[in-house]
Amino acid sequence: MSDPTPTQSNDSAGPWRLEDQPELVVVVSPDAVLPAATGAARAQLMRGLLAPDAPSPIADLLSEVGADVSLRPVAGRRATATLMASVDDDAVTALSSYFVVQGVTAGHEELAQRLREIDSVHGAYVKPPAELPVALNDMAPAADDPPTESPDFSGRQGYLEAPPGGVGALWAHAQPGGRGKGVNVIDIEGSWRLTHEDLVGHLGGLMGGTPSEDLGWRNHGTAVVGVIGSAANRFGTLGIAPEAFIRTISIFGAGSSSAAAIRQAADALSAGDILLIELQRRGPMGGMFGQGGYIAVEWWPDDFDAIAYAVSRGVIVVEAAGNGSQNLDDPTYDTPQTGFPAGWKNPLGGGRDSGAVLVGAGAPPPGVHGTSSWGPDRSRLDFSNYGSRVDVQGWGREVTSCGYGDLQGGTDHEDAWYTDKFSGTSSASPIVVGALACAQGILRAAATPLTPATARRLLRETGSPQQAGSGGDVSQNIGSRPDIAALVRRARDTSHGGKHDKEGKEGKESKEGKENKENKETEGPGPIKYPKLEKNEFKDAVDKHGEHGPAADDPPQDPTLEDRVGALEAEVEHLRHFISPELRPDLTGAARQVTHSSPDNPGAGPAADPSAQPGQEPAQESTPTQPRKSSGRTGKAQGSASPAKAEPAKRTSSGRSRGRAEEA
Repeated sequence: MSDPTPTQSNDSAGPWRLEDQPELVVVVSPDAVLPAATGAARAQLMRGLLAPDAPSPIADLLSEVGADVSLRPVAGRRATATLMASVDDDAVTALSSYFVVQGVTAGHEELAQRLREIDSVHGAYVKPPAELPVALNDMAPAADDPPTESPDFSGRQGYLEAPPGGVGALWAHAQPGGRGKGVNVIDIEGSWRLTHEDLVGHLGGLMGGTPSEDLGWRNHGTAVVGVIGSAANRFGTLGIAPEAFIRTISIFGAGSSSAAAIRQAADALSAGDILLIELQRRGPMGGMFGQGGYIAVEWWPDDFDAIAYAVSRGVIVVEAAGNGSQNLDDPTYDTPQTGFPAGWKNPLGGGRDSGAVLVGAGAPPPGVHGTSSWGPDRSRLDFSNYGSRVDVQGWGREVTSCGYGDLQGGTDHEDAWYTDKFSGTSSASPIVVGALACAQGILRAAATPLTPATARRLLRETGSPQQAGSGGDVSQNIGSRPDIAALVRRARDTSHGGKHDKEGKEGKESKEGKENKENKETEGPGPIKYPKLEKNEFKDAVDKHGEHGPAADDPPQDPTLEDRVGALEAEVEHLRHFISPELRPDLTGAARQVTHSSPDNPGAGPAADPSAQPGQEPAQESTPTQPRKSSGRTGKAQGSASPAKAEPAKRTSSGRSRGRAEEA
């Protein structure tokens, strides 16, 4: 068989590109060779298949194809160790059967057919390459260079706001742990711009794989991690969970594959952490052109078992449903692809359950960024996949984040690019991840963390309900938009032993949905209530009152001096624009000083940081030379700088920012 080298073209469309290559997956059944093999014997068999001198029909065939062609196991060292210890673990056993053929650049289907003729091969199939939602995110960077100091764009991030329009991130930021502190997140896709001014020095970096050099993949990943965790400073955007620890794994590079990346992430995370899969592939109903028919990756067996492996370790997996306009309940998906292992069942139609949270794309509130409406708020966008398997939705249009450069661009300033137009289940999924990270941070601080099953159930039970589209139908299910406060309240209710019968739950959810829809008042659960304010005033109110207020679900208590001062501040909130920032008195800070130095507590130091986790040092007070972006920073219109900023990033000639390093 003749195969082109990486410098040759494998079709007439253009030069060979790694990103365009399908994956050839081999499913080896150890029982077909050693029916009684378990534990260490099974692990040795797996390793023997990889040995270059192993007498194996598989090895013989691969050597015939090419000297550089080999098998790469999806299971890693941890799974192999589990097998060698003879531990009964169905998730590990399933994952250990998958191998990816490396070094083949053409003729994948022919090789798969030949592999299926070998007795020990339980299946061999070709997965289409993962692809970006190109048509949805075709933004070009603005020609004008950015200003020396990037503006504060948080006022354009409506998804941060209170439900039903947003997910309630600003409420969460005022709760202990509510900025995602202590929560680890890994994003799986193709590439990122980790030197971006709102990300550099803030994220955990690359864990595995080789990032693509393609600008589309790089912009996509940058926007995704920006939604979740762009830094809390006074420029650029504000992450939903800015204190979550975010790392990345690329599906590209030698020895890489989507399933192997998922497995690697699962091994690196702990129970309650979050794994995001930002991938889609052309499914059985996909056409030759466009992305109609593109679906979630769990339809393919190795990706499904890798996800199930992660969930079995307690990791919360969030997966994009895909942008193929597909009804995932269509019986077409019940038919396995050629080469799938015997016994495969369709996970999209309920044949089996990976445990992942599947995310659809809903319309943002009308008028966001001054655009014409994409449809009623929370209605299904026409490109989003839908069906009974979809659990929850996020904004699928008009998401402001890092990357792309249509909001702020410049040819040589990619580190300062921002977008107003990030779209697809690609933008919806990180919104869900950010909401979960906030909720998990709050619940971990209270020692009641979410499990994968609980997280998915609560996303389905709570939130701002899906609304009918222009056709007046909600049967094309994409789920509700997350409501962090409602999710936390329900989780606490459950952990405290509160039980809701079915009728009670439905009645409560109906009431919450009606309140959200009417939007008469913006409030979090418990006694904290915020008056309905304009966008930027709402953020300031949360920053002033929420951060030191009582936690959600705490019973009302007699007001303290600090509470009374907070109430006074709320009454005069409308006057704040007439007082310049440097002249505004810190009434809350003064109240804390009085409270903690009272006769009952003489000589006490400053109040503890309410967001600090057990065992951690309290955060230092911010100073004018150490600015922090908070939920109270003033968002301005596109291109204008916030007067409340302190020490924003200084742009160098290379376009990179020095501001973050100076802050650190």
